[in-house]
Amino acid sequence: MRNRPHVAACALLASLTLALSACSVDDTPGDGTAEKSHPAATLAPEPKDSALAAEVPEEYTKRTLIMGVSEYAPYVTFESDGKITGLVPELAAQLSSLLDVKIKVERTNFDAVIPGLKSGRIDLSAPSGDFIERQKEVDFADFAQSSVTLMVLKDGSFRPKNGLEVCGHKVGVEKGAGTENVLAAQNKRCAAKGKPSVDAKLYTDLPAASLALQSKRVDAVAAPSASNTSVSQNAKDRFETLELKDMLDLPAASAIYGIQAKKGTGLASVIVKGLQKMYESGTYAKLFGQWGLPLSTVTRGQIALNGSKQSQTR
Repeated sequence: MRNRPHVAACALLASLTLALSACSVDDTPGDGTAEKSHPAATLAPEPKDSALAAEVPEEYTKRTLIMGVSEYAPYVTFESDGKITGLVPELAAQLSSLLDVKIKVERTNFDAVIPGLKSGRIDLSAPSGDFIERQKEVDFADFAQSSVTLMVLKDGSFRPKNGLEVCGHKVGVEKGAGTENVLAAQNKRCAAKGKPSVDAKLYTDLPAASLALQSKRVDAVAAPSASNTSVSQNAKDRFETLELKDMLDLPAASAIYGIQAKKGTGLASVIVKGLQKMYESGTYAKLFGQWGLPLSTVTRGQIALNGSKQSQTR
């Protein structure tokens, strides 16, 4: 890939970006067309809930809140025209209407999210795995769930049947994501069997990791099911996503997703109540259904403040 003309690289990037905007078969199969990434119709905004709006901390009521997001279709997709689409922007729009606050979605590298929240550069971010280690730094309003998968070249020779067959291979992963911890835990299993470690290659976002796979700089991409299966089924049969059962019990291999907010501000707790209100009205289920993620929903009881008891490392 690095030896090809620039125009070829640009064409591949455009193709993969289009694929990443497609509907995930984390839950429901698609037909392979990128047009299916966009819901047929935008849902009507949730009406303002005056009682909940009154609970929003005062420091957030007088300005536009910045929600930092990184590419993770179909939760978040960066379109060629500069628009940011996906479940998360639509969820933000519904919360904006319900809580009577202004929310602007902005592109942010995943590994810059927690520092950005702590410094006040951004106010919110989603989706992110809710782990007890992260709860020490930020607050989570839990709203979804997922599990890790491996994406490989469909016509390639690398097609592992279990985690040990991944040992010694180059695997792309998004920098700062919980998937890094999955590979670190897998390396302990590799070492116990006398096998070489997984060579984890870090990328700023999942499209960059997918490009590395396409150009054979890595053998696989480790990422949550929603992203990998979205790319696999919408990239003209270049990729295939595999779920390795023996890796699902590794730390951080499955996760509850949350909307992150600065710790101790009270903002996340109000968002939890807003999400619960949307659950009761049916808007929550409709949004997940429209974006092809009905099996990524959680129960009303799981929509909670820092509700996960999972660890990233054990």
